[in-house]
Amino acid sequence: MPRTIINCISLSEWPARAIRSELPRLSPLYLKFFGLFLIAALLAGQTARKPAPRKLLVISIAGLDERFLTEPPSRVKIPNIRRLIRQGLSSSGVIGVVPSNTWPSEISLVTGQPPSDENTARTGLWQAAAKSGLKTAAVYWPGTTGADIPFDFPAFREPAKGQNIPFDEVAKKSSPANLADRIEKTSAGFEKELWDDTSATRAAIYLLRNEKPDLLMVALTEVDSEQRDTGALSVYSRDMLENDDELIGQILTAAPPDTIVALVSGHGFENENYIVRPRVLLKQGKKPERAVEVQDGLIGTSDRGVADRLRKLMTDGHRHGLAREVPMSVVKEKAPALARWVAAFDTPQNYVASAEETGPALGPGTHMGVSGLWPTRPGYRSVFVIAGEGIRAGKLGEIDLLQIAPTLADELGVTLPQAKQKGLRSHM
Repeated sequence: MPRTIINCISLSEWPARAIRSELPRLSPLYLKFFGLFLIAALLAGQTARKPAPRKLLVISIAGLDERFLTEPPSRVKIPNIRRLIRQGLSSSGVIGVVPSNTWPSEISLVTGQPPSDENTARTGLWQAAAKSGLKTAAVYWPGTTGADIPFDFPAFREPAKGQNIPFDEVAKKSSPANLADRIEKTSAGFEKELWDDTSATRAAIYLLRNEKPDLLMVALTEVDSEQRDTGALSVYSRDMLENDDELIGQILTAAPPDTIVALVSGHGFENENYIVRPRVLLKQGKKPERAVEVQDGLIGTSDRGVADRLRKLMTDGHRHGLAREVPMSVVKEKAPALARWVAAFDTPQNYVASAEETGPALGPGTHMGVSGLWPTRPGYRSVFVIAGEGIRAGKLGEIDLLQIAPTLADELGVTLPQAKQKGLRSHM
């Protein structure tokens, strides 16, 4: 059987030679320009193709106060986190939501909606990703119980202070139901008595290597727990953060090289060194002043006379545990339920307000770490770092926590229409 011989020519030669055989009368100059035009059209068609979406890895270290990252490296050794900061874009602090506790903050991190939107349907980052046909996974992220996430170890409750998390309580709620058994087969010792950050890390590594999700959200909680037991930024919590840094290094090693990595936290931490009891402070005779309230870390009132009394006491500096008056416009924006107040006051750092009606007006506290304070108070900031191909290295100023979810959505190529703020794409 005779063979057909095909003469191979380069792309730049092909259009002119093909056209010349059909149109021998055309001038060489015409053919040259026509060929260049056709090549340009072909190349334009190639560059116009939509690039493959990048994978997104979101790691939350609950309770990671921004001051951990500004401490000298000799005090806290976190080379993997510092490498992300050096190679990516990081804020100088994140102003949180109300209430500034772990559970509501972590949910807002991936919805872009404040906790006050409780009566509004919330769209999480995983839902937006799934709607776009992306594969999602989550490891101990609050608010994902019962969520339509193919691979999930949900955090279905916020543990009380000092309370350990039984591994079985997490595993039995997993999706798929046998996910823990599957990980145990590839990582012996995964199934154990208690769930901890090592458990979350081993689950994340398995998912990255075997299920290859487009979006993976991982929550590490032991830095938060340690500060509640031993104090904000305590030496023990720094040790825990160094351990988490090693775990993050393992997760990053398992992630595909083109992955966008975001490191986040929901709130800062302070110590309860002093307790401020405004109802005792303002009492007349033996009757506590109940026209003053304590909520979300603030001291507030709907009584203008009581507000004037608090303003006078505030002029004595820290003597009465009052530091500053918070504009009601800010209070109404972040905590609409407090719109009934006519004035609101914040306490100094490491002073915590209480609605107790007995005890000293200003007395000693537990010296343990606390959150749930008013998010705009000075020094009470959390963390946002994002790194990966196409993201410039640099520093942002302070940002609002509600800007994080739409930023992550932009990187994933999806939208969160109910997010309250715009993302940070213009800064990246």
